[in-house]
Amino acid sequence: MPAILAEGTDLSTVMNLLLLRFGIIAICVAVLAIVLFAIALTLKRKGKLGSTVQKIAPIARSYADSRNARVGRNRGGTWKNGAANAVAHYLTQQAGRDDREHRQ
Repeated sequence: MPAILAEGTDLSTVMNLLLLRFGIIAICVAVLAIVLFAIALTLKRKGKLGSTVQKIAPIARSYADSRNARVGRNRGGTWKNGAANAVAHYLTQQAGRDDREHRQ
């Protein structure tokens, strides 16, 4: 069923609203990336990034496992599940690498 536009609304108005929405979302994602980068940089400079990664790795792994279990019941994987798995895998590797470096 096609969407019904209000009378007097032309397609350029709709396209402008869609472009505005995309711009707002893109700006929010960019600001989030900058904030996360600043947090990681601050933790690294203070020497606390390794301990933070070790604390976050199990949480990320359990989150990824719970998403996989939920999706396994319903349908195939999505990009969100792939991203959660990639982050959990990376953090687990980093935590293991940091453990080996501290033992030596």
